[in-house]
Amino acid sequence: MLGRLLADERRPHFFLSYARSRYRPENSDRWVVKFFDDLCQDVGHATGMQNPGFMDRQIPVGGEWPDHLADALANCRVFVALFSPAYFLSDYCGKEWAAFLKRYQALSAGLDVPSAIIPALWMPMRPDEVPQPLQSMQNVPPGFPAAYAAEGLYGIMKLGRHREHYKETVLRLAALIKERAAECALSPRSIPSLETLRSPFAENPPGASRPAIRLALAAQSAQRLAPGRDSYYYGRTPREWTPFRSEAHTMPIGAYAGQVLTELGHRSIIDGVDEAGARPADSPSVLLVDPWAVKDRDIGKRLRQLDRDPVNVIAPFNADDPETSARADELNGDLTEVLPNSTALHGSAKRVTSVAAFRDALPKAVNEAVTRYLKTASVHPPRTPPTMPRPTLRGPDS
Repeated sequence: MLGRLLADERRPHFFLSYARSRYRPENSDRWVVKFFDDLCQDVGHATGMQNPGFMDRQIPVGGEWPDHLADALANCRVFVALFSPAYFLSDYCGKEWAAFLKRYQALSAGLDVPSAIIPALWMPMRPDEVPQPLQSMQNVPPGFPAAYAAEGLYGIMKLGRHREHYKETVLRLAALIKERAAECALSPRSIPSLETLRSPFAENPPGASRPAIRLALAAQSAQRLAPGRDSYYYGRTPREWTPFRSEAHTMPIGAYAGQVLTELGHRSIIDGVDEAGARPADSPSVLLVDPWAVKDRDIGKRLRQLDRDPVNVIAPFNADDPETSARADELNGDLTEVLPNSTALHGSAKRVTSVAAFRDALPKAVNEAVTRYLKTASVHPPRTPPTMPRPTLRGPDS
């Protein structure tokens, strides 16, 4: 997943990085989509390019989600970050930032060029809502409407009296994108796998005093499935497991859960049960289990180990997956046999049949996990005040 390098005319002029909303899945992010469409129209007019911008909503149904993101990050000329409180809590937004930053630093080393990262204010933000290393960035360039700084893009879109201010802001952003792309002249360059990168906001994000939620994925890759199991819901790694995959929902379940937790004000750590090692004592955990995976020898062994110290479980049983529906009772029995203590916990959900049901179940499981963690976690105050170095924004491998 290093990203294909595209011919110049096919490269997106900008990549829109934003924190998804899941408040109303049937109508999610429509204001962001409108902003993206308006910005593409103005960038297209300004540049004459056939591919003004990239947003993850453009990924075709059935497309490889990580591959399309990597391709866009490897080829875009400018990175537009849609700043909001949720943006800096999103692990995936941070990984997108880290991937582009690594590419930009490699190509601009020693050159006197401006930043190819352009902030766009989705919501007005206080200084303490922006990570300290980014507080020196010019979030509102000269000449932009005052209403944009006061209300953010979302505010001037929603408030009718700011209609002209919104159109002017989008036009000025398009001009800035064109100008910055020409000044930076950033050529295509392959990027590392997003899974290997760390968000630069993770060291001191807003809300960092709250414990991060560990989401452990118990699923197989498509190559390890039992004979006859449909690979439609799986990918090359467990992180690409998408149990509710459909035309309306193409995001892997781990990424989707992380986005939901961001909305709820939680940071999240996403890994596979075979990656996590011993579960850290300082992390409330929720286990996302594919019922088809519990018979896998290695995964089953790891789950039995985890069940000795129970953890809240959510098990997707997609009602639209005919194989799962036909064998639901058998799969549920296997799940209960391998995780008897965890599935019995209050807040665990053994049969989650839809995306909407998953979104309802996740906060309940997280709340129970956090409550249990706060009751049992040991507190060890430091003997001496810790020394905290001033944070700096560095490349992901620094």
